[in-house]
Amino acid sequence: MIITVSNQKGGTGKTTVSIHLALALAEAGKSVLFVDIDPQGNASKTLAPHRCNVVASELFSDATVRIERQESITLVSADAKMADLERANPQVINHFRNQILAQGQNFDFCIIDTPPSLGLRMTAALVVADHVLSPIELEEYSLDGIKMMLQTIFGVKQKFNPKLNFLGMLPNRFNSRSERQKATFANLVKDYSNLLIPARIGFRSSIPEALEMGIPVWKMKKTSAAEAGKEFKEAFDYIFEKIGVTKQ
Repeated sequence: MIITVSNQKGGTGKTTVSIHLALALAEAGKSVLFVDIDPQGNASKTLAPHRCNVVASELFSDATVRIERQESITLVSADAKMADLERANPQVINHFRNQILAQGQNFDFCIIDTPPSLGLRMTAALVVADHVLSPIELEEYSLDGIKMMLQTIFGVKQKFNPKLNFLGMLPNRFNSRSERQKATFANLVKDYSNLLIPARIGFRSSIPEALEMGIPVWKMKKTSAAEAGKEFKEAFDYIFEKIGVTKQ
């Protein structure tokens, strides 16, 4: 099963959600292939101990790629050559799709962390996906971004990937003290209730600390980490139920 985590706007915590989703699936006893096609490569830094023999740009070629599976999570890391892909022949989208599908028998899940802009890489990640998840920040300009993201997702679904399922928007980096964010969330519920995951992940310092340590935030022994972990698990329990994941 392939899950693409995507938003056309940066700063929404997309990579944070991607990493925690992969770690949660691994804890549920699933083998996970994590593909980092975000040129910033932040996920590749956090998941570096799980790096395999293949880098992301290789997945956009038609050469045979054999990924050596690592324990629980296998990382295909971001690399500098990805910067050239946006000027490549659109045929690379099909190469990426074929390469990812060829790995299906070796992994239970594939998580794809995408760049925060529409282009060949994001399109390729949506074309191959079974599901797409969109973390969002509760700011007014972020809502403008999600409108563009929804147009992209449903456009790809209509033209290229009819099986693509939108899991929903996941409110992230929520500041419970911000009246502005509370108002934005209320507007979001009013306008997009059917597309909204019924959970919110707060803005907490323990989350980047956990990522720096390479562990999920729920493994940290801090009060704020426990609260953050509870929020992540609430969101993931909803997602797991939608995609049929059972925990061991």
